[in-house]
Amino acid sequence: MQAPQAITLDHEGVANESKHWVRLTAACNSKCIFCLDAEAQDGRFMSFEDICVEVRRGREEKHASRLVVSGGEATIHPRFHDVVAYAKAQGYRWVQTVTNGQKLADRAFFLRAVAAGLDEITFSLHGHTPELHDHLTKTKNGFENLMRAMIRAVRDGRVIVNVDVCINKQNVEHLEAIVALCSRVGVREFDLLHVIPQGEAFEHRAELFYDVDAHADALRRVFRYARVPGFHIWTNRFPVQHLEGLEELIQDPHKMLDEVGGRRVQFRRYLDEGTPIDCRDAKRCPHCFIEPFCSTLDRHVARAHAGGFDEFAIGAEFALAAHAPAGVRWLGVAALPPAPIGPLRIPASAVPAGTLLPPGSRVIVEGFEELDAALALGVEVELRLDRTFAEALLQSPDRLDDRCVIHAPTRPKASESLALDPDWRAFFLALGRRVRVENLPACLAPGTRLERAPRRLDTQLFHADGRWQIDAFVDEYVGEHYYARSLRCSACPVAGSCRGQHLQSLRAHGFVQLQPLTGEWAIDAAAQLLAWPADDPDPRLAAGAAPQAPPFRIPVPANRPVPFIDTEAGRRS
Repeated sequence: MQAPQAITLDHEGVANESKHWVRLTAACNSKCIFCLDAEAQDGRFMSFEDICVEVRRGREEKHASRLVVSGGEATIHPRFHDVVAYAKAQGYRWVQTVTNGQKLADRAFFLRAVAAGLDEITFSLHGHTPELHDHLTKTKNGFENLMRAMIRAVRDGRVIVNVDVCINKQNVEHLEAIVALCSRVGVREFDLLHVIPQGEAFEHRAELFYDVDAHADALRRVFRYARVPGFHIWTNRFPVQHLEGLEELIQDPHKMLDEVGGRRVQFRRYLDEGTPIDCRDAKRCPHCFIEPFCSTLDRHVARAHAGGFDEFAIGAEFALAAHAPAGVRWLGVAALPPAPIGPLRIPASAVPAGTLLPPGSRVIVEGFEELDAALALGVEVELRLDRTFAEALLQSPDRLDDRCVIHAPTRPKASESLALDPDWRAFFLALGRRVRVENLPACLAPGTRLERAPRRLDTQLFHADGRWQIDAFVDEYVGEHYYARSLRCSACPVAGSCRGQHLQSLRAHGFVQLQPLTGEWAIDAAAQLLAWPADDPDPRLAAGAAPQAPPFRIPVPANRPVPFIDTEAGRRS
């Protein structure tokens, strides 16, 4: 059996390889009843010239080494083979396509694709029988053609072959049979996609949506194949709280960029014009994998208009202080400004000894050796702990006073969380002092003074013309705001005030670290959290309405201009 943490690290390495998706068509030769892109399927084929521009952009701007050609159905584009060959000529290490397999059932077509340089084929198989697969895809002989293409590709041996399955009410109890069928012909890698309320899937929701708890045994029987040597199981859009005990299968959070990229035009219109995203409504959102992302984005946009941020992070662009939203407590800076601009949140390494900081400032300390000098500045001190720093504090706990705030940093990768995170609960129990703590759930900070983590608006989220950067916001969401809770957290007395733990910590250390509060600490923590200011209302209640128009903008000279988006063609160029 493969070790879970080894699988997590292996998946992280693959998921974080720079890749670029190029849509060749807005047309398909299947009519899947769960199709997420049905609204965009208008029959268009991108011109070969436009495809080449997009292929080059992936190399020149993103430095991508992997290209995924998709649609609609990519293989029905008349120049599919030319696209593959062009991508290899531009230096892509790996070219992959996701397909229903109908065209690849033709031997000559398959051989041309391999000769052009195709490295990987992901076949979309959704049933273990012709009746089930063809019903879900509404494609006559779809199962027969796909299996013919898959068997040929496996036997040929020159391409990697894997299978994706859209898990839904019709096939969830047959998932193991689908995997077994593919395994018999030599396929060992599977991407299991949870149905989400987009496109045709929402229209057919009564037939497709299912209760994960009711089918937990069937799902786990397949998920456990991930620990069998030679098998590779990935989940896609699967609700993370149902993967407790199998945390290595939690989708790498950086894949959120792909999810957002698929609706890039809508997000751009929302951020540029205030146009509501059309799928934001109370019927869809509770079933949607990216709903927490959309709600976080809504809250950021609303706070930028109305205030509510604690920090306005300007780095070294000190002139941007004039654009600070109402009510900020600090200006986040990377260095001392040449003239006073107000209370600062600044790294201790950027503050020379003896400097007088404005009253109300906070200094960020990232190592034990910086602590004494930071305390001598006479302002708040934020201690961003890793394992080494925590061990040093346990040797000298008296160094901490009421100016000190222990901040649990989030990590951009599970590997970093695994290497750097202290055992938080054990640390606070051993510390034996009632210290101030932020950015941790109460169950991991027993006996402390709980404080809300500062809300920060970073100017890196804006383009040079002032518009929001959607890709930068995805990065911030993954790094700072992507939290989850265990199913058992609903029994905790502070469940209504707790967002859980950061996803990379859960991928590294498991959901087991989250435990409902009991005893005196449950009473103490509940009393503290009740005293916190009420959080912003859930933006879903606004049914997708724009928080305010015109959109809030901050021009940041050092940042890149927003890419041109052809909203009619629905692509970035």
